[in-house]
Amino acid sequence: MSWILGGIYCGIIWLVFAKLKLMRLSLPLAIILASVGPGLIVVLLFCAQYFHPYTKQAIVIAQIDPITAQLSTNGRVKEVFVSPNVPIQAGDVLFTVDPIPYENAVEVAKAGLEQAKQNVQLSESTVELSRATLERAKADLTYATNDRDRYQKLRESGGASQDELERAVTLFQQSDAALTQAEQSLKQAAISVGVAKAKQTQAETTLANAEYDLQQTTVKAPADGYVTNLQVHPGMLLGPATGPVMSFIRDTDERQKGVVVAVFVEKNFLRIRTDQYAELAMDAYPGEILTGRVLNSINVSGKGQLVAGGMVPTDLADGKPTQFAVRIQLDDVDSYPLPGGAQGQAAVYTGDVQIAGIPIMFLIRANSWMNYLF
Repeated sequence: MSWILGGIYCGIIWLVFAKLKLMRLSLPLAIILASVGPGLIVVLLFCAQYFHPYTKQAIVIAQIDPITAQLSTNGRVKEVFVSPNVPIQAGDVLFTVDPIPYENAVEVAKAGLEQAKQNVQLSESTVELSRATLERAKADLTYATNDRDRYQKLRESGGASQDELERAVTLFQQSDAALTQAEQSLKQAAISVGVAKAKQTQAETTLANAEYDLQQTTVKAPADGYVTNLQVHPGMLLGPATGPVMSFIRDTDERQKGVVVAVFVEKNFLRIRTDQYAELAMDAYPGEILTGRVLNSINVSGKGQLVAGGMVPTDLADGKPTQFAVRIQLDDVDSYPLPGGAQGQAAVYTGDVQIAGIPIMFLIRANSWMNYLF
């Protein structure tokens, strides 16, 4: 750019003083022209590159979903229903996995859940039985206590023998032990109910996981779009360790339509504001300038993120300029459709020192015409 401006300046001098001879070139005037002109060019170029950010890195981002079957166990692909690059609707079946093993797992889980429910009922009935046994033990102990006390009084008055008193005492001791045993049995029965209910919850979770696996044997399109990079085929084994088997390209959302992402160095990134005028020279449209407005800026970069680890970071900067992303919305979206991955150049005009935007306008237009050649 400096060579171009210098050439234009020299051409004006030649035209005025040599070709048209509008003025006579004197030594003082020559000194002024040789010093002031280049200085103005340097100032203009400095203001251009600082006040009006320009980048050669602008790209259209597409929404791409990696597709695979989210299965907890391995399964074989049964049928593929889509072809590459053919438009499909949200909810259309992409492919299916043989459901038989997963259906069997669901039946086994249902049987396990039914057994767990019966165990809960059995445990609860055991609790009721233990409570009845405890009430009976209490009644027996009350009877044995009264009988012992009665024989002790009779023995003191000579109305009962020593053997009868000892039998009453023994019966009391047996009833007291039976009460203790009944109390412990009730506690164990109550614990068994808690264990049975926990196993029922576990069985319900197992059934839910089995049913979820069964649902995942039918893989559907997450949105309107089309499939590319189709690597799945009938008989292929899929499982937890299997990576994506196809790429799903979503139809461009209306909010994302005509949005180009450009990255700018940090020295003038903070001068960019929402709704500022922007120009783009996309490789897909050589010789044309696409206009737009700044939609928003992403005020963070990957260098501003620390990864959690066991070591305290030491080198936090690599010395290279940090770049920040800016989203630009095209004014005329329908006239300039842009596929995902389309690249180009972008310039944002901040409104400061507006005359300094002329070199940037010239530069981006020159590069746009160069797209015919490169």
